Amino acid sequence: MSVLSPLDAATEGFRVMRREPRAVVAWGVLWLAWIVCAAASTASSRKVVLSNTALHRTSWEIFERFGPFAALVVALFFLVLGGTVIAVYRAILQPQDRRFFFMRLGRDEFRVAIISVAAFVLVAVFGGAPGFLLVMFASPIMAAVPALAREIGELGAWVTVGLEIWLCVRLSLIAVETFAEHRFHLSAYWPLTKGSYWYLIFCYIIILLVFILLTIPYLLIVGMFSSIAFVKIKVAGIVWRSALLLIAFILAAITAAYWVSMLVMFCACQAYAYRVIVDHQAKLEPPPPPLVSARSPMPPR
Repeated sequence: MSVLSPLDAATEGFRVMRREPRAVVAWGVLWLAWIVCAAASTASSRKVVLSNTALHRTSWEIFERFGPFAALVVALFFLVLGGTVIAVYRAILQPQDRRFFFMRLGRDEFRVAIISVAAFVLVAVFGGAPGFLLVMFASPIMAAVPALAREIGELGAWVTVGLEIWLCVRLSLIAVETFAEHRFHLSAYWPLTKGSYWYLIFCYIIILLVFILLTIPYLLIVGMFSSIAFVKIKVAGIVWRSALLLIAFILAAITAAYWVSMLVMFCACQAYAYRVIVDHQAKLEPPPPPLVSARSPMPPR
């Protein structure tokens, strides 16, 4: 896989943002609208302690945070998230289809949502299986030699993490492949990334470094505006409240731009990697045998 460049895949997001600035701005406005709705719902909520048990605190945490509109806020979040992800896929794999800034709400989005949830459940179930089996088979050894219990536990943790990473990488293109083929191609998901594991690993490592580089200035800017909000200035109450609202809106806009940048970088990397892998596999496949015409002369005996 030396012909495949992880750096090209990891930087495809920058090329998308440069090629489709209007679409990226539209995605950012959509995320900004969701953040404003979530903030308004949070501000209008009244936190009610229903129970002191950990189960009730966990079950009602979202509703306590977002108030009576929690279900709507969460549903809008997944709707905006899925729409943005598919829009990035479409901007790379179908760049000619620019309607509505590459955003739709149809069968492609529905299929990707279903297969993404299925992949998450699959990784969650099978990713922890080796650790469980290791603990089950190692329990007699741990009971007989307690001094090795810590080492066995660490080994199980590393095996579990390693398998989780392996499964996540092998299934990381399942959503973009479902979108590209406009169907659930169950028999092709696993073979697609065969032989491309290390290529994808290096792609995601570079993406992680880009995320870190983008997160550092984001945290600095957010910290600066947040510190301004806590500065006490002797001005009229309405003026100070207006300034706080302006700061809150700026922070929301910065956060929307940050999240859109993260999504574009990651999803563009996936779409680019999918296209390159499919093209590379097509070149490696032998050409089909020529068809023999019915009028072709018979070979000599």
